[in-house]
Amino acid sequence: KIGDQSQNLQIEKYLNTQAVNNHQKQAEETTQQQAASQVKTDTVNISSRSKLLNKVHGSVDSQEPQRAERLQMIKEQVQNGTYEVDPEKVANAMLKDLIKDLG
Repeated sequence: KIGDQSQNLQIEKYLNTQAVNNHQKQAEETTQQQAASQVKTDTVNISSRSKLLNKVHGSVDSQEPQRAERLQMIKEQVQNGTYEVDPEKVANAMLKDLIKDLG
């Protein structure tokens, strides 16, 4: 009788362990299936400063079409080697910037 009870206890422990293992396995599979079924999306968050810069850039482009044309003309002249710089204007602008930075 004692041997039978011991064997019965061992069998019950084994069956309980198997039941727990099966339950854990099913829970893991369910978790994996749920994770696989979730749709993953990419998101981008733009800082408020970047939004402001984009707004300013769009504003400048829309309000000053002549400036865009002039810049394109200057680019073409630089590429062709025909752009001429007025050294006096450059020097004056440099001095104004220096005075502004110092004072």
